[in-house]
Amino acid sequence: MSGGATPGPVRLSTEDAVATIALDPPGARFDRATLDALERACGALAEDRDRVYAVVVAPAGADLGLGWGDDARGGAEGGGALDALAALPQPTVCAVRGRALSGGLELALACDLRVAERGAVLALPEVAEGRVPGGGGTQRLPRAVGVSQALRLLLTSEEIDAAEALRIGLVSEIAPPGGAVDAARAVARRIAARGPVAVRVAKEAVARGIELPLPQALRLEHDLTVLLQATADREEGVRAFLERRPPRFEGR
Repeated sequence: MSGGATPGPVRLSTEDAVATIALDPPGARFDRATLDALERACGALAEDRDRVYAVVVAPAGADLGLGWGDDARGGAEGGGALDALAALPQPTVCAVRGRALSGGLELALACDLRVAERGAVLALPEVAEGRVPGGGGTQRLPRAVGVSQALRLLLTSEEIDAAEALRIGLVSEIAPPGGAVDAARAVARRIAARGPVAVRVAKEAVARGIELPLPQALRLEHDLTVLLQATADREEGVRAFLERRPPRFEGR
């Protein structure tokens, strides 16, 4: 994957070890072409895991208030693309700008971390329109904020601001107006500077372990920890600590 941006409603670019997926779908709606392009971008990033260590997901314009186009069937056709985003081995950081409603919030929920600008508005308004979220909102929201807070937002269609989103754990950081993308990239750069194999394994441990009973999840953690002991990055991390210098990880 080259460092330049790819054209179209989904633009993929890289800088050092951080990739950026910029979305600019026609009419601010997820149509079939946009979803297909997003899924292809995620496929390319998954194959490039040895060179890309973190991913920023950002709207190209001022809003992440993306609805679902008619050919996306209210989000029901968006599952493949958002599942591909959620399944990326690299950590993903979403920049939330403006109004993150419906598909915009479901896109953000498919990412690991979310940074919202002060003044952002987040909501899943579907039940007020006689429908339910179809792009993962009913499943990923409770995993992000807990069942009670998720039901509050889902059943009332309440719009919340960035401060409330931070309070309930929906976002991890608030950026000044116009600063969400830069803040998300700063988080991604910090992640990319860590041991890339350990970062991927830590994400895998959380993603797989949260679905398991605690004893099995702890066994998974133990097994992954043992596997990491044999990596060159682990040896470099120990050596750098003893020599009191920054580590030079190679991703192996």
